[in-house]
Amino acid sequence: METVAEHLKSRHMDLNLHRPFVDEEERVATFWLYTPDLRSVGYHQYRPEGEKKLPNDFKNGKYFTWRKGYHPWGVESLRLSPSVVFLTEGVFDACRFTNLGYSALAVLSNDPQSDLKNWLTMLNRKVVAVCDNDAAGKRLAKFGHEAVFTDQKDLGDESGEFVMNLIKEYGQ
Repeated sequence: METVAEHLKSRHMDLNLHRPFVDEEERVATFWLYTPDLRSVGYHQYRPEGEKKLPNDFKNGKYFTWRKGYHPWGVESLRLSPSVVFLTEGVFDACRFTNLGYSALAVLSNDPQSDLKNWLTMLNRKVVAVCDNDAAGKRLAKFGHEAVFTDQKDLGDESGEFVMNLIKEYGQ
């Protein structure tokens, strides 16, 4: 069985950039959430074998998020590309960009709230929403200066070529 760290790497995560806390015994990875000045304001947990149908279940769910106020995941990547940030629904979608040296944030929700617009405005850069091809993607599209929809249902199902084409078109 692959380790949690190996699993994260297979999902395009740069462990040196994002520095998750990985508990191999519990089989869980914890990703810290930060403000732009890098104050910790919450965390997002991922259990590879967890139940996706148990939303925000701390012990058995695939994903669990706790945060003070609204803060997306991926603030540590903002230094990578100062003129653009890619906005995605999930951590591993954002990693498709950060692993290639581009700033990306994950909203950690399929229903982003209006606080996100305020948060993104203070970045003072172009926001490209990379949206899943579903209802949640349509909601996320409203938060970018530009929106791109995946050909597949989910960005995680797209080829590396699809991601590279997005970077070529929007990453400058």
